[in-house]
Amino acid sequence: MIYAGIYLRVSTEEQARHGISLEAQLSKLQDYCNFKGWTIFKTYKDEGISGGSTKKRKAFLRMMEDSRKGEISVILVTKIDRAFRNVLDALTTLEKLKIQKTDFVSVSEDIDTTTPMGKAMFTIVSVFAQLEREMNVGRVRDVRKMRFKQGMMVARAPFGYRTIVKNKKVIGYAVDTKKSKVVLDVFQMASNGASYKDICSKHKLAPQSYYNIIKNKVYIGIIEFEGEKRKGIHNPIISKELFWKLN
Repeated sequence: MIYAGIYLRVSTEEQARHGISLEAQLSKLQDYCNFKGWTIFKTYKDEGISGGSTKKRKAFLRMMEDSRKGEISVILVTKIDRAFRNVLDALTTLEKLKIQKTDFVSVSEDIDTTTPMGKAMFTIVSVFAQLEREMNVGRVRDVRKMRFKQGMMVARAPFGYRTIVKNKKVIGYAVDTKKSKVVLDVFQMASNGASYKDICSKHKLAPQSYYNIIKNKVYIGIIEFEGEKRKGIHNPIISKELFWKLN
């Protein structure tokens, strides 16, 4: 028995401008299931939601969870753009479905991974997914390398700092007055012989968070990337003497 998950999506703008209704999508996909002899497991509806990222679509995420549980054999959409507008989202999701042994069908584009040709197309898409990932890793590395050369932190600003953003770009880091006092106290308590359990208890820190603070050279103004070190553009929170006393 093949159980189908029907996915429907329409944004308010599309409904108004093009008359792309959920009812029209549903009717088309029900007819397809009847033709194939498939049982409809559930219909998932994202109404009034744009086709940007899949992460903000609750019905889509519920459908993927049901797929992960093995409750859906195949996912149906009228067109690929009902499910994806973002290429990376499409490639990533299709790869997940392959692992979860869930097929994907786009009725209008005649993409059906339940057929030999569809499986071949799915394989090709998976190859491009791998290529996209590798290219993305390379792009991320290049961005981090450029940030490092500029004296910027290559990862998210750690506890004790806040990011300064201008025109949607990170331009620097400011010391967070309240949180930086916690960082300083963590180092001072540790320097005076306090146990990590006492320090974590006082500041409500997880043990891993404690060690992330104690070992992070960012707090003395140093940034690191792929074995290289340099002075960052941010202000240190503690002295080098205090840091190296504990490391």
